[in-house]
Amino acid sequence: MFLRAPGRMRGEIPTLLLNSRPPDRAPGDPCARLAPFVREYIYEKRWTRLRAVQEGAIAAILEGKKNVLIASPTASGKTEAAFFPILSLIPRGPAAAPEAGIPPAAHEGARSVAVLYISPLKALINDQFERLGELLARGDIPAWRWHGDVPADHKRKLLENPSGILQITPESLEALLVRHPGRVRPLFRNLAFIVIDEVHAFMGSDRGGQILCQIRRIGDAAGCHPRRIGLSATLGDYDAARNWLCPERNGEDCVLVREEEGRKRVRIALDYFSPPESAYYGELYRQCRNEQSPRGKCIIFTNSRLEAEETIAALRKLAESRGEDDIFRVHHGSIAGTLREEAERDLREKEGPLVTAATATLELGIDIGRLDRIIQIGPPISVASFVQRLGRSGRRSGTAEIYFTALAPPEEPGTGEIDRIPWPLLRTIATVELYLEEKWMESPRERSLPYSLLCHETLSILVSLGEQRPAELARRVLSLPVFAQIPLEDYRELLRSLVTADCIRKTDEGTLIIGLAGEPLVNHYSFYAVFPDETEYRVCQGGRELGTVHFLPPPGSTLALTGRYWEVRSLDVPGKEITVIPAEKGGQKVWRGAGAEIHPKITERIRRVLAEDRDYPYLSSRARTALAEARRLSGLWGLTEESFIPMGADERSFYILPWLGSRGTRTLLLLFRREEARERLGIRTVNRKNDFVLELDSTLPLPCFRRELEGLIGKYGDPAFPLTELLPEPENLPYTDKYDYLLPPALLAKQYAAHMLDFTDLKGLTD
Repeated sequence: MFLRAPGRMRGEIPTLLLNSRPPDRAPGDPCARLAPFVREYIYEKRWTRLRAVQEGAIAAILEGKKNVLIASPTASGKTEAAFFPILSLIPRGPAAAPEAGIPPAAHEGARSVAVLYISPLKALINDQFERLGELLARGDIPAWRWHGDVPADHKRKLLENPSGILQITPESLEALLVRHPGRVRPLFRNLAFIVIDEVHAFMGSDRGGQILCQIRRIGDAAGCHPRRIGLSATLGDYDAARNWLCPERNGEDCVLVREEEGRKRVRIALDYFSPPESAYYGELYRQCRNEQSPRGKCIIFTNSRLEAEETIAALRKLAESRGEDDIFRVHHGSIAGTLREEAERDLREKEGPLVTAATATLELGIDIGRLDRIIQIGPPISVASFVQRLGRSGRRSGTAEIYFTALAPPEEPGTGEIDRIPWPLLRTIATVELYLEEKWMESPRERSLPYSLLCHETLSILVSLGEQRPAELARRVLSLPVFAQIPLEDYRELLRSLVTADCIRKTDEGTLIIGLAGEPLVNHYSFYAVFPDETEYRVCQGGRELGTVHFLPPPGSTLALTGRYWEVRSLDVPGKEITVIPAEKGGQKVWRGAGAEIHPKITERIRRVLAEDRDYPYLSSRARTALAEARRLSGLWGLTEESFIPMGADERSFYILPWLGSRGTRTLLLLFRREEARERLGIRTVNRKNDFVLELDSTLPLPCFRRELEGLIGKYGDPAFPLTELLPEPENLPYTDKYDYLLPPALLAKQYAAHMLDFTDLKGLTD
């Protein structure tokens, strides 16, 4: 069933390894300047050459003073590219012999951590800890892990004897800064390098902003100026990555060392199912058991933890009914650390067939040995995610395999023809084609007004440094690079709101300290993460629990539960409880979005998939049939030529396919809900059917509706018009970031408009 993608499978990745005995190095050879213990390590590994990216990184790190971004495909040796030269520069322990010609990165006075390695995942730290172990032992360079699964005794030894390499997650680094502020200077006074792995996983997020704040705070506290080394296999915009890594000078002092992906053989299959589920899980079971490689291993990637659990439960049930072994595992953030490590170890070391369902926790560069196949359930959340997941297989064979599958939702009563368009199938095809044809990937968008992160950093600095005068606190916080676009008056408004909520308290001397309401926040382990978790919140009315939700609805808003509407009266965040009272009807809602944002380029490619008369050789017969039917319906309705599709003869009820990304569609929906727009457009009802289709009923015929809409887009699309004016009352705004519930309404609206809306593409909607 696996078919070759046309034009993408000629040849294998070229091997570019460079190695010979250390004494034979030519003077111009980058390896000649590596420390002897590093050269010996290379020699004993029997590498005949280094890869091009490794040679480039060695030269850039050894010979220059600038920061370095290393970008190359998965399994191309980025870790060695960074650490071979870094380990040659940093001081080593007393057991290491002095080596001439190796410039020290720090004087031999008071010792400190020399390299700070920041990783998005604990599993990746564990993997790199073992991967570098032999090399570090040769150089007598200690490596320290620091995350939630590391024993306290190990951490205490580092605090008492700071040295070598510290491998840590952003959350654990936050905990270190908050809980051990007096240790920051001795820990990092001679810090020479900060290595940030999987840069693409941090860009465009509050978590990435947190890292940049942490780097500045360490530098200020320890008086150090470390060089930054970024690593990534999945970047769509190298300049954006350089700017993110070094924002103080917009990436000008950051050298890019890049290796293009070679000609890699890929095998792709895309399947699509209509109910019943039994056929779907039966084929999924057959694919993951892989008749072509019955002893092989595979990862099933899902877009949610619940989907991972449900998939494995169904596959285990099938195995039991067939009398076959249970070879199934689950790996995601809610699984205990010991079980995650066991799943990783089994993937890496265990012989025989093995199937593991995972979320993004196995997407990044953990060494999981030979994988025969990747299975993706549903469309990937992005092109970048698809590329990252595809790269997990084929490391040994040279051929990457990925099998896409999706189950169409059951048809509801009253389902129309347009509802039968298989959008998940089309989105998957668009994702695959954007990469195969154009090698295109999304670039994370800058978060220009991260007020939730601003709230977190304010509390973090106060709890770590103690009381601060308002002006000094504002100077410390607003000087952090991620807050460059936030006005001083907005920060003052945030402080006033935090004081009112007693998260911060003003002393008689006029200084600021953590308040009574802030104490339980900063003292709970969840404070160190800046992203919202999947915490369940109980919904209670009169002391009776009605159910649970996985998000925080703002006070004053309404939610539906148990078949009724409820008005949110209060939030008890530490107690994980939402108090509600009955509401007569649902209030005005803003589309929260489900999962990752869809880029406009993906929607445009979907439109092209519907319009073009082309076969994709990786489609199964079921997927090919579904695509043919989608194209038939598209032609019948004229979906690719027209964004407004009448539902009746009078053209007063119609579908709208704006062919925009998530932000543009969300902006259009908010425009339709504005009172002026509802009056001018005669809108009676408007509903979002899915990520791509809106349904609208108007008192105006379609030609009049379009003329009025064109006028409104011209008015509200003026750059001088603030997008916050499109938003409903602040109490009906959704919370998208962790500390949104602490923000004053005006700042919540500004943050939402800056990060969730985009008027740019709407101007072509009525052409």
